[in-house]
Amino acid sequence: MSLTRTVSIVSILFFFVLFLSPIHASARVDLKTLDPSIMGDTLAAFHLSTSSTFPPALLGNIYLFDILNKESYDGSDFFFLEIKYPESEDGMHGRRRIYFYNAVKSMWEELPSIDNPETASVRALIHLPYARLAIFEDEVPEVGEASWYAYKDCDCAASPDYPKGSYLVVTSVEDSEKSVTVMVNDYGPDRAVHPDRIIDLDKVAFAKLASLGLGLIDVRVRLLQ
Repeated sequence: MSLTRTVSIVSILFFFVLFLSPIHASARVDLKTLDPSIMGDTLAAFHLSTSSTFPPALLGNIYLFDILNKESYDGSDFFFLEIKYPESEDGMHGRRRIYFYNAVKSMWEELPSIDNPETASVRALIHLPYARLAIFEDEVPEVGEASWYAYKDCDCAASPDYPKGSYLVVTSVEDSEKSVTVMVNDYGPDRAVHPDRIIDLDKVAFAKLASLGLGLIDVRVRLLQ
C-alpha cells in the first residue's frame, strides 16, 4: 500500500525552490511514497535498456507528486526539485540522479540533476505538474574517503574502479573549490580492508586538496570524459 498525504510546497521529502515560476507559495502538493514493487516491471525494463556496464540502481522508494491547483502553473517555466537522500550515511556511494517515469515512452528518463553530498540531497530541474520520481545511483562509487601515499610525486592515483591510464577529477567534499585531475597508475585501495576508501592519491595530488596531516578526507571522484 502507498502512503498518501497532502502537504504544503515544502515537505520533509521534497524541497521546491521556485525561480520565475507561476506557482505560488500557497500551492499545495499531494505526495505519495510508493513501494518499488509497484513499478517493478518498469525497473526491470530500465536495466535491460541501458547500455552502461554499470547500470544505475534504484535508491529508496518511488515518489509521486501532483500539484493540486494546476491553474497556478501552466508548465511553461521550470523549477527546481530537491530530494533528500533516503537515509543518513557516511560510506561510499555512486553518483545519484533524479529520474521520472515517462508513461508515453514507457521508460525512466533522467532529469538534469546535481548530486550534493554536502546537503545529502539531489536537485533536478523539472517542469512537470505530475510525475513519478525516483533517485537512481550509479554502481561505480563517486563519493568516499581518499588517502595518500608517497610514490612518484605526481598528480596520479590508485583506483579499484578505473583502469590504468584513466583521468579522474577528484574534488574535496568539504571545499568544492579544491579539485585536482589525476591519472590512474596503480590499483587500490583494497575494499576488503578499507570499505569506505574510494581512491589513494599521490601525496602531491592530495596536498592540493588538504593538508597531508589529515591522512583521510572525503572526496568526490569523477571520470574525465
